[in-house]
Amino acid sequence: MSHNYQNLLTREQQKLAGELIASLSAEQLQWLGGFITGVNEYNEFLKTAIAEKLGVATQKTNGTEVNGKSVNGTAPKLKILYGSHSGNAKKVADLSAQLAANYGLEVSQEDMADYNPRKLKQEKNLLMVVSTHGEGVPPVAAADLHKFLHGKKASKLEETRFAVIGLGDSSYRYFCKTGSDFYHRLEALGGKPVYQPVSLDVDFNEVAGVVLENILPLFAGDVSNPDKNFGWKMLVENKPETDQLTKVEVLERVNLNGRGSKKETYHLELSLEDTGLTYLPGDALEVYASNPPKLVGEILTKLNIDPQENVGEKGLPVQEALEHHFEITVVTFQVLKQYAELAQNEALNQLIGNEEQLKEFLYGTDFLDLLNAYPVELTAGQLVKLLRKLPPRLYSISSSLEACPEEVHITVGAVRYDKNEREHEGVCSTYLADRLGEEQKLSVKIKSNEGFRLPENNDAPLVMVGPGTGIAPFRSFIQERDATGAKGKNWLFYGDQHFETDFLYQAEWLKYREKGVLTNLDVAFSRDQEEKVYVQHKMKQNGTELFKWIEQGAYIYVCGDMHRMAKDVNDILFDIIKKEGKFSKKEAAKYLNQLKKNGRYREDVY
Repeated sequence: MSHNYQNLLTREQQKLAGELIASLSAEQLQWLGGFITGVNEYNEFLKTAIAEKLGVATQKTNGTEVNGKSVNGTAPKLKILYGSHSGNAKKVADLSAQLAANYGLEVSQEDMADYNPRKLKQEKNLLMVVSTHGEGVPPVAAADLHKFLHGKKASKLEETRFAVIGLGDSSYRYFCKTGSDFYHRLEALGGKPVYQPVSLDVDFNEVAGVVLENILPLFAGDVSNPDKNFGWKMLVENKPETDQLTKVEVLERVNLNGRGSKKETYHLELSLEDTGLTYLPGDALEVYASNPPKLVGEILTKLNIDPQENVGEKGLPVQEALEHHFEITVVTFQVLKQYAELAQNEALNQLIGNEEQLKEFLYGTDFLDLLNAYPVELTAGQLVKLLRKLPPRLYSISSSLEACPEEVHITVGAVRYDKNEREHEGVCSTYLADRLGEEQKLSVKIKSNEGFRLPENNDAPLVMVGPGTGIAPFRSFIQERDATGAKGKNWLFYGDQHFETDFLYQAEWLKYREKGVLTNLDVAFSRDQEEKVYVQHKMKQNGTELFKWIEQGAYIYVCGDMHRMAKDVNDILFDIIKKEGKFSKKEAAKYLNQLKKNGRYREDVY
C-alpha cells in the first residue's frame, strides 16, 4: 500500500513543522530524526524534511551505499570501536554488536587500543563506545586514538556518519568528557553525527537500551527489519549469573584497626553458598545499601514534606524513596546545576562558575548541606526528580575463590566526618558497619574488572602498590597465587598511618612472606615519624631493584586514591625508569606508556 505522507498533515501542521525544522540546529535535528524513527514509521514527511536540511541523501541506487546507508537491501557496514577501563564500555559494545546484527548491519568490532587510527577515513558508519577515567581522562585503551584525532595527522571525515556513547560516573565533575571529546572532534573533522552525544551514568542498562534502539536503525537504513523479540532487554536479562543482583548472608564482620586508631576498617566475609556467583581476582563487589534514616528525616523536615507523601511511578512514600532509591549523601555537579536552575540564586551561580571554589564546596557536601547553604522550596515530586538514583558502592574483592570457596570478602573503610557543624556518614560504609542487622542479608552483584586481572603467565613477577583499603585486591592476588602454586615473584608496597593500629592483614602478610609467596614487603606508616613517609618514597628507595623487576617482565598494579597517591606513584615510576634506564624524558615517557599499553601497568583507582 502506498501512502501520501504529506497529506497526513494539515497545511497548518505542515507550516508549523517546517518552521520548527528551520529553527533547529544540526544536533537538534539529528535527535529529532532519531526520535521520529523510534516513534512512528509513518512520519516519512518529517524524516525527509530533516534529511534535506541536513544534506543527507535519500536517493537509492542498486547495490550501493549512499552516505553509508544500504540501498535495496545491501547490508551497510558498521564499525564499533570501544575504549574500556573496567569493562563497561566493552560490555556495551558487545551488546551493541548483537543488536546491530539484528538490524541487518554488517558489524566489525575493535578495541581502540588495537585500532589503526588512519583507517578512520575509510569508515562509512562508526559507533564509538568509550568510558571516562576519573576527572575527564581517556582510558589507556583510548588514549592513542584520542591523541591522534586531536593532532595534525587526523584525516577529514566527511564520508563518515557516527554516533558516540560515553560512559562515566556523574559524581565526577567531568562526567563522560572523553565521549564528548570524541564526538566534537569527529564533528570538527567533517563527520556527520546521526545522534546527539550520549552520556551514560553508572546505572546505564535501561537508558543504553533505549538509546541504541534509536541509534542503530539510523545506520541500518532500508535493511532495518529487526526481530521484535530480540532486543536490549532480552540480552541484559540473559547476562551471566555473576551479573545478577543476589542476596547473601554476612558470615563475619571484623574491625581490622587496633584500639586508638583514627580509622575504622571492616573485613566482611559473605557467603556465596547456593548463589551460583563466581568471580576472579581483581573483580569488585557492588553493594546495595540504604541511606541514613536520620539524614532522610532532616531533609524532609527542612523542606516541610510529609514523609508519607507518594512519589514516582511506583507511588512510594517519599521517605522510603529517599532511604532506598536516591542519592542524598553526595551532591554531584550534575545535580547542583539542576538545583541552581530551581534556586535562581546569584551566589550559587557564581559558585558554579568558579572551579576551585566549587570543588571545595562539593567535597563532602550532602544534600542537606546544599539546602542549608542555598535554600529553595521543593515539592516531594521536584525533590525526587532532581536527585540521581542511588548507585551501588563498589568494593574491590579481597579474597580468592581458590582459597575461600563459596565466600567473597571485602575491605571497607567507614566514612565519618564533621562538616558544617554536623556529623556526616558515607552511605554504604556506615550501612555495613552500623545499620546492617546480623540476620539481614546483603544485596550484592559481582562487578567484573577486566582491566585489573592477574597476568596469564603465572611466572610473571608482580609489583603491587596499595595503601589503606587499596590493599584489598592484593590480598585476593596473593591468596590466588598461593592456592594455585604460581611461581612468579610478588612484591607488595603497603602504607597507612600507624604501624601499631593500621597494618591491615598484618599476620597474613607476614605468613606469606615466611612461606616465600610474598618475596618483598615494603611498608610506609606516615604518622610514625616526624616526616611523613608514603608508598612512593619506599618505591624510590628501592628504585634499582624495582627497575630490574620491570625489565624482567613484572606487572605493576596500583589500587587506591586517584587524586594523589596514583599520580605520585606514576611520577615516581617515571623517575625510576628515567634514572635506572638512563633514558631521556621522552624515552622514559615512551617506556612507561608502553607498559600501560601492554597491560603491564594497571590501575584500579577511585
